[in-house]
Amino acid sequence: MTELTLRPPFDVEALRAAEFPELSPGYLNAASFTPLPLRARRAMEELNALRADPCGLPDEKLVEVLARARAAAARLIGASAEEIALGWNTSFGINLAALGRPIRSGSTIGVSDREVPSNVYPWMAAPGARLEIVPTDSQGRPDEARLLERLDRGDVGVFALSSVQFATGYRADLEKFGRFCREREIFFVVDAIQSLGQLPIDVNVACIDILATGGQKWLCAPFGTGFVYVRRALLERIDPVLIGWTGMTASSDLAALTDYRWGLRSDARRFEVATLPFHDFAGFTASLELLQEVGVGRIAAHTRRLLAPVLEWIESRDDVELVSAPDERHRSAILAFRTPGIERVLARLQAAGITCGRREGAIRLSPHFYNDEADVGIALEVLTASSREGWT
Repeated sequence: MTELTLRPPFDVEALRAAEFPELSPGYLNAASFTPLPLRARRAMEELNALRADPCGLPDEKLVEVLARARAAAARLIGASAEEIALGWNTSFGINLAALGRPIRSGSTIGVSDREVPSNVYPWMAAPGARLEIVPTDSQGRPDEARLLERLDRGDVGVFALSSVQFATGYRADLEKFGRFCREREIFFVVDAIQSLGQLPIDVNVACIDILATGGQKWLCAPFGTGFVYVRRALLERIDPVLIGWTGMTASSDLAALTDYRWGLRSDARRFEVATLPFHDFAGFTASLELLQEVGVGRIAAHTRRLLAPVLEWIESRDDVELVSAPDERHRSAILAFRTPGIERVLARLQAAGITCGRREGAIRLSPHFYNDEADVGIALEVLTASSREGWT
């Protein structure tokens, strides 16, 4: 697993003032969705303003908007723009992988139990294969040893895995799984929605074949934006799930659209389905550019520092159960834990201005780069007071 690049911290106060001036303190719920940075809102508003008088919005401008979005997505994961198809959410990419890839008859698709449902249901519909759900460890985290043992039996054609688990924050060793799968010609499909923006991913280093994500969580992008990466060598081996006219080579010639010349584009645009929300993807690009300016490695180091006091408090108590991984290499910016009287604790957190999540019976804190020590400190004060008062 690649170690994080620990560079000097960035100025959170300046970032918040410039990009998130309306954000209330205590928002610790990036794993659900994030606020839009000011630059993303401006980019969306500027494009909508141009549409008020469409004479100033030529086709070339709209083509450029999507091209910039693909390029920004590619830079984020170490891919090329030709390997990126824009879509609406993570399910767009997972369905492409599940339904568009010919699977040899009788092969198995392997997933870990407790996966997010969007990375399970599409595989149930995959033709010509059967889904096998591999049990987790006792805490509901992927059992990597058991998964590797199952993948090594020779009948698995696809392994689908979330880079970070939604309920536990468990960070998978993508490089280990990717190399293992590549050596055995198993397609490695990654649901990256809970990691992109908070942890670095390089699709080439991790030997990922297909990666899918939505923009509304850690990417701080608009709802209804996302993308799928398809490794260049696989582009022509996967059939589009839906056929869009812009995915055809002939669509490049707007003067001859009704010639109906069948021929898919040679790049990942063959998987796109028109019409995409141009203004939302303008905001998407602006958000990704902000993340890249700050540096995802710096963001990962920042959230790790923020959560360290809470993790230390959890580990010091016998009456609080850590659900996230205890070892640092499997941690992410999602910290999950169970307390006695969890309903009352959540109510107290909410009353103190803390917005967090509850998943699979655990409290889920998920700070991002716009959070500071004060945000997490409020949550820790509430937890400490609750424990001192006997969780009542």
